[in-house]
Amino acid sequence: MAQQRIVIIGGGFGGVKCARTLRAQLRSHDAEIILFNKENHLVFSPLLADAVGSSLNLQDVIVPLRQLLPQVMCRTEEVKSIDLPSDCLEYEGHDGLPRQLHYDHLIVACGNISNLNVVPGMADHAFPLKTVGDAAVLRTHILQQMEKAEVCDDPQRRRWYLSFIVVGGGYSGVETAGEINDLVRNSRHFFTNIFDDDITVTLIHSREQLLPEISPQLREFARAKMAKAGVTIKLNARVQLATGEGVGLGDSFVHGGTIVCTIGSTTAPIVERLATPKEKGRLLTDPDMRLRGSKNVWAIGDCALITNALDNLPSPPTGQFAERQGRQCAENIVRVIHRESTRPFSFHVLGQLCSIGGHNAVAEMFGFKLSGFWAWFAWRGVYLFKLPAWSRRIQVGFDWAWLVLFPRDLSYIKTEVTDRVTHAHYETGDYIFRQGDIAANFFVIEQGEVEICRTSPDHPGGEIIATLGAGSFFGEQALIDNRPRSASIRARSAVEVIVMGREVFTSISKTLAPLRNALMSTIARRSTNVWQERPRVRLALQEFKLADFIEPAPKPLLRPTETLLEVTRRFGESEEDFFFVSKDGDQLDGLVTLTDLLRAQATGLSQATPLADFMIRHPAVIRADDSCLVAAAAFREHGHKLLPVVSDKQNQSIVGVIRARKLIARIMQVVGPPAATAVAPKTAMKTPAPIPKS
Repeated sequence: MAQQRIVIIGGGFGGVKCARTLRAQLRSHDAEIILFNKENHLVFSPLLADAVGSSLNLQDVIVPLRQLLPQVMCRTEEVKSIDLPSDCLEYEGHDGLPRQLHYDHLIVACGNISNLNVVPGMADHAFPLKTVGDAAVLRTHILQQMEKAEVCDDPQRRRWYLSFIVVGGGYSGVETAGEINDLVRNSRHFFTNIFDDDITVTLIHSREQLLPEISPQLREFARAKMAKAGVTIKLNARVQLATGEGVGLGDSFVHGGTIVCTIGSTTAPIVERLATPKEKGRLLTDPDMRLRGSKNVWAIGDCALITNALDNLPSPPTGQFAERQGRQCAENIVRVIHRESTRPFSFHVLGQLCSIGGHNAVAEMFGFKLSGFWAWFAWRGVYLFKLPAWSRRIQVGFDWAWLVLFPRDLSYIKTEVTDRVTHAHYETGDYIFRQGDIAANFFVIEQGEVEICRTSPDHPGGEIIATLGAGSFFGEQALIDNRPRSASIRARSAVEVIVMGREVFTSISKTLAPLRNALMSTIARRSTNVWQERPRVRLALQEFKLADFIEPAPKPLLRPTETLLEVTRRFGESEEDFFFVSKDGDQLDGLVTLTDLLRAQATGLSQATPLADFMIRHPAVIRADDSCLVAAAAFREHGHKLLPVVSDKQNQSIVGVIRARKLIARIMQVVGPPAATAVAPKTAMKTPAPIPKS
């Protein structure tokens, strides 16, 4: 028999079990077995929560693949694509160049990947728990929160540091909430200023009961035990959004300084690119786990939709099923090699186990129900005996026993996180930063609006002095001057921002001329406020009523579906040089100016092009209840001659328009024109400080 090359993609429970079974049943000269996995170890994912809670060492939840799989070629390169007709896959080599590898049999066992984007803002503000790296980062963060709380002199802020939210009431969510609760509450006696009442751990689940996979009796035991330990459980609660302050549940908001998300997964890119039948992102297989329409490609684990012949139901995405699928897939491949008939996947569940914290667990095994310490002991024992060698079992078992008898380790390695460009989401009213904070980031608004607030003896609660909209940026002056924030930035609506760290900002602004020029222009504009620098002007703007300056919106309101030809006719029939755009005749959807029309004509757009393609979307607006001070700042910031006025930021109902010319004329009537030096040529203006070099 010619040597067969069998390739496995994925080093999880299914892929490892498949490789071990193949190696045990096929001699080395009969089959070459290659396993691709980006990490060089198998992760016991059900134990990640224990690593977060310091009841396990991080090293105890992983096993090196090379030690686990002797005589199997383990590779950490990433597989990029699979060419099914050619029996070939492409992977990224050690030097970053693409390489190809032919196979006789291929097993796809890559599982799913974490996807926190299922909830707005979750990817920006929540911690996932999928890998050992996730567990290490989360553990460090929790301990840092405790250290901050210890020295915080504001009781409300201290409670915020010690508030933890876990989203998802399945196995991972329950185990994580229990371990975080244990870690923080059992360690508080090492701290002087942390008390039990300061600590809040909230577990949020969208269903009526926790742990839907186990019996009602054990579910209730888990719920009652966790509640008694101090975990607040919210059932039938679906998280709608996440911000830096907590999570929104639709009709309520749960505040928390730490959010852990155990829900949300998506198809791995390599599976998504496969041109083969799928259902809800999972590969469809024949009863023997062969990919539908294929003779030599197999799929197992979370990435595959495999019917269990025992009950004709889809196999759940659990490690127990993945292991059994890996074993039977290997046996079926051996049968194919020996020209024997394959068998459909069939498996009777052995049991379910889940840790709930405090050395307690719930378990159903071989028809028996266990809860409490002995269930926890059985749960740990199951994973202990999954380790590959007795030497490893004895080492890990001793570590576990030590951690049961002695306090949890509270040390962590503090590393400086490399500056990067990220995204963040904020809800209305959330502070992006506060006046007096140390400057660390530069922000660019992608969607929504923010307001600049400044506290003073006359306005201790904060006065809104300006607003910024999509395309604007903020935070640059404090970074350049290396000083604390001079004002607070608060979300005026739901906001999406790009966040750039100090070093990245400095490097890009130094080398990218357009950004540097935009920064210098903005700094000059913001630092030279002719009207508001004069106390009488500022006082007048505060006393003026915005309603006195609002004019009716030009009629008619244009629809986004009107064509370039129709819009041209509208301008020709009117003396106005702008129109508002509204699809329902009430809410503002955009703005089109005569300049926009001429630009559209000059670029050669078809006369049938809809207005939606060349109008200004999300124009800067002010609300009817804003002050004239805010309006003046908006004119200065955006350089517009007019601004739409809306009644409410949420529904954008059009109230009218305010013109800069009318506001300036009223100021001149009251206080007179500005001094000549204030309108000196550009060369006489104060030059902002240069952007510092790295």
